[in-house]
Amino acid sequence: MGKGDLEELVREFLSKKSPDGYYVIPARSEAKSLLEKYSGVIVEEAGMLLFVKTRSRSMAEKILRKLYTRGLVGEY
Repeated sequence: MGKGDLEELVREFLSKKSPDGYYVIPARSEAKSLLEKYSGVIVEEAGMLLFVKTRSRSMAEKILRKLYTRGLVGEY
């Protein structure tokens, strides 16, 4: 995975919001402790995945980049 892959993920996940106005990022369940330090973020568990929801695009991008560097972006 290179920088191009990360930029593609940023475009894919942050190009539009969910119907309730959140950016949604899937993460592997191992990311839970990493996500606890972010305020203003909702983390929903769904089986082996977490869905990270935030209204802030900059926060969503920051979280996505952090998850990517640690190999914790979930596949759905």
